[in-house]
Amino acid sequence: MLACVALLRAQPPASLPPWTPGTLDIHQISTGRGNSALLVLPDGTTLLVDAGPGGDVIARYIARTLAPAPAALDYAVLTHFHGDHVGGFDEVAARVPIAAVIDRGYDYLTPPDTDQTFSHYRATVERLRATGTRVDRIRVGRADQITAHHPRPRGSGEPVEIRAVAANGDVWTGRGDETMRIFPPLASLGRDDIPSENMCSIGLRLRYGAFDYFTGGDMPGVPDAGAPAWQSVETAVARAIGPTDVHVVNHHGSIDPESEEFLKTLRSPVMILPSWSSTHPSQDALKRMLAVRLYPGPHDVFATLVRPETKASIGARADQLKADHGHIVVRVAPGGASYQVFVLDETRDAAPVLAVHGPYSSK
Repeated sequence: MLACVALLRAQPPASLPPWTPGTLDIHQISTGRGNSALLVLPDGTTLLVDAGPGGDVIARYIARTLAPAPAALDYAVLTHFHGDHVGGFDEVAARVPIAAVIDRGYDYLTPPDTDQTFSHYRATVERLRATGTRVDRIRVGRADQITAHHPRPRGSGEPVEIRAVAANGDVWTGRGDETMRIFPPLASLGRDDIPSENMCSIGLRLRYGAFDYFTGGDMPGVPDAGAPAWQSVETAVARAIGPTDVHVVNHHGSIDPESEEFLKTLRSPVMILPSWSSTHPSQDALKRMLAVRLYPGPHDVFATLVRPETKASIGARADQLKADHGHIVVRVAPGGASYQVFVLDETRDAAPVLAVHGPYSSK
């Protein structure tokens, strides 16, 4: 009888329990084609980070998650101008009201006129601006640009802070609002060393009580052979943010992110891998992410989609993933002292719960 009771208690709930005031929810949406995450802050403030291809999936996910309240976003942050991060933004914006859009700005390394993804994105942003949406360039180092309506939400006395950590070669130092420049002047660089779009990605740190979360778009951490060390944006970011409970794996776990220094500095027990291509994750990146010699404790990796051919090429390490498909939801308890990870079935509109992990204690 006791064994039966224990088994029943171990079963996950049929569906994700509704968000409640004081709780922080982070939803990494599995679209199968790009990157997108919906955050619901403890006071109900909503933030979308990226909207890659699959805008219909993203918009429906937002509507289902925020119901019975109308679907609406207080902020949309677009980390950089690649299609797998902005390609579905037009469809999301057409279906979900957005109060403010924040991107890395067009005044540094503006994509060429021939870049149709950027041209389409910019046209969408201008249409939103004309109808009253606020459009801003990210202000690195600042924690007063993306704010909760009620910083100390009902149900928790702990504040919520979202700080812009990096973009366009500027990186927060970890002291006040101070920033430093890690990119050399463009005029001093040869053509092969001009910063890439990925290097310019926005990085955000969210802090809620003892809980810390980081997301950084496609920022790299392992420069190409012979490339200058400053191209490891992760290095400067890691030194600024320090230990982190949950981070989104940079650049989908491709070959150039998740450097040893980044991983051993953050020491994240939970890593969310926004994968979708057959190259996500690379064997080298996953090997580093799972390396227990870098830091003690859990190295739990939750992927939104790992394709069969990728599993075959990775081999046994693929079996160490805590999830190889699904919407990944981090639910942080009121006050931020602990959190759980829910894996939802992305193949069904109702998104039933496949598994629950935790609770984890925040650092």
